Amino acid sequence: MDSLFAREAGEVENAFLAAPFEADGWNAALRLFARRTGSSRAQLLGLGDDATLFNFMPDIDAAYQREFLEIEGWRPEVNWRVAASGRPMEILSEAHYDIARQHSGTDDYEEHIRKWDGVHGCQTVLVEGEGLLVGLASLRSERDGRTGQRDRKLFAAGATYALAAVRMQQAMAQRGAAMTVGAFDAIGVAAFLIDRRAAVAALSAAAEAIVGEGTGGVLRLRRGRLGAARRDADTALQAALGRALNGEAMQQHWIGSQLEGGGGLLCEIFRLPRREWDFGFDPRVLVVARCAADIPAMRTVPLRAALGLTEAESEIALRLANGEAREDIAAGRGTSAQTLGTQIKSILRKSDVGREAELTALVNRLLR
Repeated sequence: MDSLFAREAGEVENAFLAAPFEADGWNAALRLFARRTGSSRAQLLGLGDDATLFNFMPDIDAAYQREFLEIEGWRPEVNWRVAASGRPMEILSEAHYDIARQHSGTDDYEEHIRKWDGVHGCQTVLVEGEGLLVGLASLRSERDGRTGQRDRKLFAAGATYALAAVRMQQAMAQRGAAMTVGAFDAIGVAAFLIDRRAAVAALSAAAEAIVGEGTGGVLRLRRGRLGAARRDADTALQAALGRALNGEAMQQHWIGSQLEGGGGLLCEIFRLPRREWDFGFDPRVLVVARCAADIPAMRTVPLRAALGLTEAESEIALRLANGEAREDIAAGRGTSAQTLGTQIKSILRKSDVGREAELTALVNRLLR
């Protein structure tokens, strides 16, 4: 029996340690882990920021995931498995579930897990901290029955290898972030990689110079987060980063105005594609910042020709692209805010764009 256990534990070890490097490695490892622990399925679950970051379970119907989110299965008052969570690497099983069930405030998870045939099993916390919890579980059906001592022993052995694999995946994500900013370093671009918590995961040397103490710039790093020096600008920047984290693909955001002295910065904010197995570690947003050097006024001529604008409209479009605020443009032209708003609407219509940010991006592409 000891030799069989050692062989099966070795198979689980090899599968988990290969998982970060193979295309379907995590699915293969979880399938093998389920078989070796006598379970129907194995699950890797990530919780963070009061929501589910990922819920990996090979060969499960997509309806399982939808139902889990619908019942808010990440909440401990709903899910007795989450409520039973112990210390990192502490193995919990049915005896702990029996206690947690008595304090569950709803039957939603009980109905959900019985429908999907996973009422028994084991679980443990692999990673906990910084707003992230990664847990490993084996799910057993009524037919599989409750776990035995050998099942729990093999689960405990497998959990140590799963933790090593998750840490390896995390290290690879961090190395990927470093390689990304290294590429921007090579061309002298100020780039910031933002993680799921809106913290700066990595930044290029040029970006570090922009936010360094004593630079007098418009961007700052505060407690590991990217922000603007001025409060109103910071509010707008945080809103733009929030939109990117929530899925907006690309934005152009001005920090500062050309009329304030010292120039402004154009921040291009990109939502990065999600990788299937990132476990919440990979960067989510890329911010590229560059100085907003003035576009020469003489370039209104090609702008008028390209977009069919009047002389006044081309001047306004140019000043918007140079980062000037509406009130500054209106004051400089001696017009009211209402008149300027009407002119901008005409510019947007002629340029076939829907928003001022899109117009700014268009003018910059045409003239810079």
